Amino acid sequence: MALATNATRALGIAGIGFAAGESIAFTNPEAIYPNIINTLKNQGFINTLAYSLWLNDLESNTGSILFGGVDEDRYEGNLVTLPIQPDARSEAITSFTLALTSVSLEDGSGGSQFSQNNLAIPVILDSGATLTYLPDDIANTIIEGVGAVSSSTYGYVVPCTLADSPATFTFGFGGSDGATLRVELNQFVLPIFLRSGLSPTFDDGTAACTFGIQPAGEDPNLFGDTFLRSAYVVYDLENGQIGLAQTTFNATSSNIQEISGNSLPGASAAGAGVSVTQTATGIPLQTQAATISATGVGAQITQKSGLFDLGGSQTATATGSTGSGASQPAGANTSGATSDLKASPIEKATVIFGFLMMTLFVFYI
Repeated sequence: MALATNATRALGIAGIGFAAGESIAFTNPEAIYPNIINTLKNQGFINTLAYSLWLNDLESNTGSILFGGVDEDRYEGNLVTLPIQPDARSEAITSFTLALTSVSLEDGSGGSQFSQNNLAIPVILDSGATLTYLPDDIANTIIEGVGAVSSSTYGYVVPCTLADSPATFTFGFGGSDGATLRVELNQFVLPIFLRSGLSPTFDDGTAACTFGIQPAGEDPNLFGDTFLRSAYVVYDLENGQIGLAQTTFNATSSNIQEISGNSLPGASAAGAGVSVTQTATGIPLQTQAATISATGVGAQITQKSGLFDLGGSQTATATGSTGSGASQPAGANTSGATSDLKASPIEKATVIFGFLMMTLFVFYI
């Protein structure tokens, strides 16, 4: 294996999932081939079909993928293993699907702004997706709550100052004795970089950013990079399980343990928990290109305030509903000041890639 320095695609996708989940399997199952992780085991570089993913935070340009091992210095708290859920039609394990059992959002003072418990939703932990795609009812409630508005050019956008909010999401997997992970709201506020070197703004000059939660529609529910940055994830293909822990951002030390047998080093297994089946079919959503053209930056949109009381200085000036603090708002008031999204210069142009733009690939032998 070597480092690639030239490619024909703007985004790199490494084939390190289940062989049955390869894109070619949908059109020509007979042509399935050993992917990277299978080849690593076949050639004796690793003992188990497993790897750990540490994306690091939104501001970092480095992360790591560790084949065959777990780095105990890259996470905090407990590493909890959860069973990967099967496909409903084939009853086989073909994707990294877990059971999402709770979602909540708290403001900086610990007050609940949104909460849904006792869920049983299949979600795929997909590092090939930049954003997080939730069932429409949950996603739309959150979108209304934070005041995101839909732009035909940029999707759902929010004032970039939303990143100043101290609010935090909490996601639960596998039931009461499963894994719980916290994700700060700022990890879902993504700068928009244009090929022109311009950045869109609202008509009052407030910078516009992409909101990192979107409705899944008819497609699979995906937990992409906006979630995965806050998680330390161990994908154990051989034993059909995933280990989850709270990440340690910007860790500088390492304590690597080899994965062998049917358990993950230092991990605790969740109980039977909640089971789901993956009913979505077809190839999951593909990540958008790394940059967006400046076409249509003057499209009319309606800027509005969110219904959640998130703290910080995130709310852009607009008429319409104000923060109510409701845990599950319904029927948001979308009347507000009509504004343009305009393009304005940005101080630095940094391309954000949607998958594993890693500077370090580690093999544990």
